[in-house]
Amino acid sequence: MGGGTTQRRPGPPRQRPSTPVPTSTDLPAQYSLAKILGIWAAAALPMGLGYWVITPVVADGPYDTVVLATSTLAAGLVWQFVLAMLILRREEKSVGPSAMARRLWLQVPRDPVNGRPRKRLLWLLAPLGIAFVLNMMYLAPAIQNLQQHLLPGLAPLPFQNAETLFSTEVAPRMEGAWWFLALFLTLSIFNVFLGEEFIFRGILLPRMQGVFGSADWFANGVLFGLYHLHQPWTAGGIMLTSGLIMSLPVRRYRSMWLSVIPHSIQTVIVFGMLLGLMRGTA
Repeated sequence: MGGGTTQRRPGPPRQRPSTPVPTSTDLPAQYSLAKILGIWAAAALPMGLGYWVITPVVADGPYDTVVLATSTLAAGLVWQFVLAMLILRREEKSVGPSAMARRLWLQVPRDPVNGRPRKRLLWLLAPLGIAFVLNMMYLAPAIQNLQQHLLPGLAPLPFQNAETLFSTEVAPRMEGAWWFLALFLTLSIFNVFLGEEFIFRGILLPRMQGVFGSADWFANGVLFGLYHLHQPWTAGGIMLTSGLIMSLPVRRYRSMWLSVIPHSIQTVIVFGMLLGLMRGTA
């Protein structure tokens, strides 16, 4: 007798050691207002100088003006890339791919709750792209017209209208000018990625919350609008729409791709128009 088995009571289940997950509240060292404005000025002033001072003084006629204005804008955007790399080198001690991905949020969108990468969030690019196109076609022109009505002094000069490129003085000389298409592509790469986006959504946005709190995305949009000293008549529309369509998604999901790819849509459209101009079919 007494040959019964002893039953062991189940204890609490073992817990696997957890790995801390970064959250959206983990912030890098934040910039002061003076530093934010200093970086803004370093990006914006060369663009305004090239467009409003160098181009009108040096250019002779509509054709020279179009070429020189495009060249000075391209140079200003390349400078922004150099500026971003200098800042990255100083802060991260490296300009390698890992440092760029970490510091500039060149990464898959992060879950805003737990900070984990979520590839499915890339589907946000569809509504963001549609919103960007609708803004470009309807909202931005409406705001621009309102701004020009309220502030007529900020209207573009004749040579600054896009129609100048397709005018009888310029269009015939652009036929077969493939070098100009190459210049435009250089400008575009630095415009929608390596220049403007690196500075405003990559360098500045992650470090603006210390000054602006939860309105950092809105402040980023305002700065981006005011940065357009070379096209001040567009500033009003850019302030609102770049904040909502570009800065807010980038900050919430910590991925610069959510602004780079929608921003690239305008390049595709203009490229198609220029291609027709080069071929003489525009």
